Formats: sequence, C-alpha cells, structure tokens
Amino acid sequence: MGIPWAMALRYPRGLRQWSRYMRRVVLLLVCLSLLACQNEPEELRIGGNRWLGYAPFYLADELQWMQPSGLRLVEYPNATGVLRGFRNGLLDAALLTLDEALALQSSGHDLELLLVTDISAGADALFAMPPIRRIDDLRGQRIGVENTALGAFILSRVLDKAGLERSDLQVIDLPVHEHVGALRAGKIDAVISFASEGPALQALGATRIFDSRELPEEIIDVLVIERSRVNAKARERIRQLWYESLSNWQSNRASTDPYLYQRLGLDPQSLQVTLEGLVMGDPALNRQLLDEGVLLQRMQQVHQYMLDYQLLKRPGQPEALLPADCRRRGC
Repeated sequence: MGIPWAMALRYPRGLRQWSRYMRRVVLLLVCLSLLACQNEPEELRIGGNRWLGYAPFYLADELQWMQPSGLRLVEYPNATGVLRGFRNGLLDAALLTLDEALALQSSGHDLELLLVTDISAGADALFAMPPIRRIDDLRGQRIGVENTALGAFILSRVLDKAGLERSDLQVIDLPVHEHVGALRAGKIDAVISFASEGPALQALGATRIFDSRELPEEIIDVLVIERSRVNAKARERIRQLWYESLSNWQSNRASTDPYLYQRLGLDPQSLQVTLEGLVMGDPALNRQLLDEGVLLQRMQQVHQYMLDYQLLKRPGQPEALLPADCRRRGC
C-alpha cells in the first residue's frame, strides 16, 4: 500500500489526504489492539515455595486447574525468593507465613490477607543431638537455621522461652536441604527445621526438643494479595480453587498424594509426619479465625513481638491486612 512519489510531488493535496488516511488506519489498529488486550483475561501470578501447607495449590497445578481459573503458580526455592519476587512486581499474590506477610506490608505494600492456608502445630521443630535435651541446654552450642524471616522468628521465640540471647550460641545459616548433611558431618549441634526432615535427623540420633505446638497459632501460613492487582471476582476464584482442591486432596488421599510426593519432594513418611503437624485452612477454620477475632489478635501479637525484637524495619498495620468489610463491621 502506498502512493507514488511522482504523484505526491505533482499533487501535494493528495499527499496530505493520504497522510490523514494512514493516520486513521494506524489509530484504528491501535484501538483494536488495546481492545483485544482488555478482553483477554490476564493471568494472576501466585508465588510460593515447596511447603506441604500450600499443597492444594500445587495439587491444582498438577491437575491443570490453575490456568482455567486464570491463575499461574510460580514456584520459588524458598520464602526469601517469594518475597523478592513480590517486591519486584513479578507476583500478584504470595504464600507466606504471617510474620513474612507483616514484614512485606511494612515495606510499603498494600496487602490483603485472602485466606489462612494452614497453622503449624508441630510441623516446625527444633532437633538436637545429645547431650542437648532441653532448649536451655543450647547455650554455647551451634544451631543451624534457614536464613528466612520464619527462621529468624522461630529462633527468636526459642531463645525467648529459653531465656537466652542470640550471642549465647553460634547461629549458622543453613538452607533446609543442608540440615541433615550438616548434622551428619558434625557441623552443627542442633537445627530448626521442618517436621519432614525429622525422620532423617532422628536417624542420626537427634531428638525433637521443641516444636510449634509450644507456639500456638503463632506460625500461620497465609495467602496475601496486592489489593490494586486483584479484583473481587479474582479473589473469589482464588478462594474457591483453594477450597475445592483442599477438599479433593482430603477426600482422595490415595490418588492425590502421589502428585505431591513428586511435586514437593516428599516421601510418604515425610508427608504424613508433616501433615500431622498442620491444621489445614478449610472454610470452617477461616471463618472461625475471622469471626472470633483470633486472626487479628494473633497478627497484633506477632507484629508487636517482631517490633520488640527488631524483626521489622518499620511498624506495619496488622488490622489493614484484613478485608475492608472485616475492618468496618468485623467478620
């Protein structure tokens, strides 16, 4: 498509008309392109690490339920990666512990807590080699812990309950996959780890001397969203997918567990041990935590603890994590 230059030189008015015509064509194409983008549903990206408490989303991904719901699960090696991805604008929602969500909010994000995915009631534990038998025996010992917000929170709670300071022992940063090897090699005397690592750690002679049952409703896993990125319909889709996948998992363990062994890197024993230390976030638990005000109370307690122990750079707003309706009239 074009106009001969010889004609354009002889008929400048024709050139002007042609230019106006082409501008209209370009404008029309741009408008059609924008309209197509608006009509095409955008995938919402949910970030998470491989934790059994997030299993319903991993199962939904394996069963290919995510994409039809307009969702995409983005997997990270640890929670630190999830936090970094969210801060860099790569995620619309994130699976985090409550303390991690508070830390993310305090850095300037307008977050909403969409649902509680699980509560740790023994799934996070402290294992130690003899002669360490109680947490107050940790003085002067080497303790391994993953360098994450959750690791720092659990360590601070252990020290608090033992009446110890961080300087009373040697803290060694270790990712979870190195916990067993470090204990076997004698590089550490104790380790804060997941219950899934328990069988391998106990096979080396370690014993469980503390776990999250002694921190009732303090280690809560949640799904948070960036309010400006996720509309009301999308929020409901996310909730429904979670609840449907959780129900499917709980009702069909024999057929669904094999998906999780491979996806989460767990053997049957490790999966079962971890699951026994979790209270999963079904609709009843979520309603109870909101209706009775327990969730807000726990958020405020954890927030204050994090401030007291300088685990937050600046204060957050725990109540602002709740949906707007809950803040106005209670849930």
